[in-house]
Amino acid sequence: MTEVNPFYLSAFILYLGIVLAIGVWAYTRTRDVMDFWVFGQGMGPVLATWSLVANFVSSVSVIGFIGAVYVGGYALMTEVILGLMLGMAALYAVVGFVRRLNVLTFPDLIARVTGFEIARPVAGSVLLVSGWLYLIMQLVGAGLLVTAITGVPYQYMVWVIGLVFILYTVMGGLVSVAWTDLLQGILMVFAVFMALGYMATDLGGISSINEAFGALDSSLVHPTQEGARSVLAISALFVAFFGTILTEQDMLIRIAATRDVKTAKIHIAAAGVILSVFYSALIILGGATAVALMGSGLAVDNPDAAFPTLITQYVPTGVGVLIILAVMSAILSTTDTRLHATGMTVARDIFSYFRPQADEARLMKVSRIATVILGITATAAAINPPGTIIFLYGFRAVLLTSAFLVPVYVAVFWTRISGRAVITAIAAGALTGLAGEAAGGSLGWVPSTFAGVGVATTVLLLGHLFFRKVVGPRRRRPV
Repeated sequence: MTEVNPFYLSAFILYLGIVLAIGVWAYTRTRDVMDFWVFGQGMGPVLATWSLVANFVSSVSVIGFIGAVYVGGYALMTEVILGLMLGMAALYAVVGFVRRLNVLTFPDLIARVTGFEIARPVAGSVLLVSGWLYLIMQLVGAGLLVTAITGVPYQYMVWVIGLVFILYTVMGGLVSVAWTDLLQGILMVFAVFMALGYMATDLGGISSINEAFGALDSSLVHPTQEGARSVLAISALFVAFFGTILTEQDMLIRIAATRDVKTAKIHIAAAGVILSVFYSALIILGGATAVALMGSGLAVDNPDAAFPTLITQYVPTGVGVLIILAVMSAILSTTDTRLHATGMTVARDIFSYFRPQADEARLMKVSRIATVILGITATAAAINPPGTIIFLYGFRAVLLTSAFLVPVYVAVFWTRISGRAVITAIAAGALTGLAGEAAGGSLGWVPSTFAGVGVATTVLLLGHLFFRKVVGPRRRRPV
């Protein structure tokens, strides 16, 4: 136990009270399953933009990325952030096509372009694993932060946070999520820039931060952390994070929630601009964190502890409160989104496949039950997580990219490809990516991402020939 800071504890309690109040209000606005799943498909551009920004920035972005910069330097911008932002640009290129299909989930899209409904539970199972891993790392980040500032043991704080976000998500679905995201997104961006402004002033400006960071180790300011990773490994990371943007369940849910194609395009473009600037500031803040902690004798062994240590032992309480609110906003805004998406995946993509006659009331009930179960199991797993935040983030990035990047987008643009080959390639890519990550990040000398994508591509092409030439073609549904 550490000494409790009453300002930090009060800010934390007030924050949780506000998001719970929004959840209660959203419950009164959720009339049917379409409201619960996709905001009744009536989300406007401002709400959609800030909801996407808040969903995008998570404990990975704030605690995990700053920790990664602390140990690995600015190479994160090349390996991860560039991939994410180019992924947003690629998503913008296809958002009009996706919105016009009027599908609600990513497995819906796959089933539509392949003509096989079995694609929904197959793809949904992959997305469930990814979403569940994301929930764990979000809770780890939240628990580490709040434990550091309140002194409450980590295992208790994880349960408090987990139960709060489960409660308000299960009450109002995407209505709760979107309106809390609006508050959290604006607060998060404002607070991070305030924190960077304070650190820049305290350390003599951004140029001084970069010079001091480079003085610790010149490789820290190199765009690829020179000598630390091979070109192949860097390329694999880039592809993995690029692929996640095009294959995220919550991304497609938000596109489906917008009122029309124009709104869908606006919210992707506006969010991309905001996030590009935000991540640039965040990476510099990571460098400032390393300079401040090492220069003050506060160096940490666990990179995930770097930012919480900066808050509790370096910055003044007033600045610390702002940063805490920003980090909590980042964590809860993404956690509720992923929890909502996993609950929807269970009901829409898996349960309704096996129970196609289920009515709206039953589907909403299944969504809520799945939300509670998945939230509780992820909270339990976060007590003793299997790795750091950035490790878990990379694990599910490899899974998504291996499973979906090639098969799905080949199917979208090559309408004659065998639908059965697409589904087989998704399963093969997912299993290969998982095996590579479980083996330590590679299969032999091949990084997991390239192994998964390579297997998916090979199975897709060979499967196409097999199903077309041996089994015989099947007419696909028109897209």
